[in-house]
Amino acid sequence: MLAFVERYEVILCVNTAAYPLSEDLVFGVSVIHVDIARKIAPMADIRALLQLFRIFVKAKPCVVHSITPKAGLLAMMAARLAGIMFRFHTFTGQVWASREGLGRIVLKSLDRLIVVLASRVFADSASQCRYLETESVVRPDGISMLGHGSIAGVNLARFHPDSAIRAQLRSEFALTDNVAVFLYVGRLAKDKGVFDLVASFNQVAESHQACELWVVGPDEENLLSELQAEAQKGSGKFRWLGRTMEPEHYMAAADIFVLPSYREGFGSVVIEAAACGVPAVAYRTEGIVDAVVENETGILVTKFDRKAFAGAMMHLAADLDFRRELGEKALKRARSEFSSDSVTAEWLGFYDCLLRGNPK
Repeated sequence: MLAFVERYEVILCVNTAAYPLSEDLVFGVSVIHVDIARKIAPMADIRALLQLFRIFVKAKPCVVHSITPKAGLLAMMAARLAGIMFRFHTFTGQVWASREGLGRIVLKSLDRLIVVLASRVFADSASQCRYLETESVVRPDGISMLGHGSIAGVNLARFHPDSAIRAQLRSEFALTDNVAVFLYVGRLAKDKGVFDLVASFNQVAESHQACELWVVGPDEENLLSELQAEAQKGSGKFRWLGRTMEPEHYMAAADIFVLPSYREGFGSVVIEAAACGVPAVAYRTEGIVDAVVENETGILVTKFDRKAFAGAMMHLAADLDFRRELGEKALKRARSEFSSDSVTAEWLGFYDCLLRGNPK
C-alpha cells in the first residue's frame, strides 16, 4: 500500500467494523467506512451502493478496483453509474463453488454481472482463471493474472521463521519441540472444512499422541460450540485461540499448516505459513493447487476425504525429515515468487502503464 501512496492518491472504502485495519496498512490512505455486509442484506446493500456512488461522484477516481464478491458487485455497479472509465475487479474465490441448486445459480449469475459491469477482471491464481472460464463466468482469455498470482503477496519482514517467538509461545503452552503442532488460521466456517479438520485430527490423535491442533480465527458462523462438541468425541488436544492480529506468531510456533477448505481463490494464508517455513496439508482445490506444490511444499488430498487428510497429517507428524524438507522448499518458494514487494511491483507496473495511456 505504501508504494501506491507514494505515486497515487488512494481511497480505501471498507467495512472497518468487520475488517480492522492496522496503522501500517493505512498510512497515507484516505479510509472511508462503508457498511458492506458479507451476507445478502437488501436494504443495507442499497445504502452501501448509494454511499459508494456518492463517494465516486465526489472523488472522481481514475480507477475503481474492487475485491470480494459483495464489494465487487456494489463497487462495479456504483462505478458504472458514476461514469468511471477504469473499473477493475479481482476474483479471490467463488462463494458458489461449494453450493448446489438455486443458490449456486443465483450467486454465479452475480459474478457474471460483475464481469459485465467491470471494464476488466483479474484473478489471484491461474487455476481460478481456468475455473471461471470453464464455468462460463468469463469468456475464454477474458480474465488476467499478474505475476505468479496472489492478491498482495507476503510481507517477508512480518512472516518469517522466528525461533524466539516459537520458543516463547511453546513455553507459554508448556510444549516441547517433540510435540507436532498443527495450525489452522481462518474463519470458522463450514466451507473452510472446519468440521472435516476436527474429525481428521481426532483420527490422528488416536495413534499419534504427541500432537496438538491450534485453531485461530473468528467464529463468523457461530460454530465454535458445535466444533468443540465434535472435538470432545475424540482424544485430540485442541486449542481454540480465536481472532488474532498476529497470525505470524502462531505460524512461527507451528509445524504443519492445515487447510481443508472447499474453495479458495489462492490460499494466501498457506503462503504466509510457507514464509514461516511451515509446510501445508490441504484439499486439492482451485487456488490451493497454486499455493501448494504437491509433495514439494505440502501434501494435497482429494476434497472431502477426511481419512486421506488425516493420513497426510499423520505422515508429516511422524516423519520429521520429510516435514523439514517440505518446509524448506515452501520457504524458498514463498520468498522467490510471492514476496509482497514482487507482487506490488507487478501491480505498480500495470497501473503506471495504464495511467500513462498505454494499457497492457
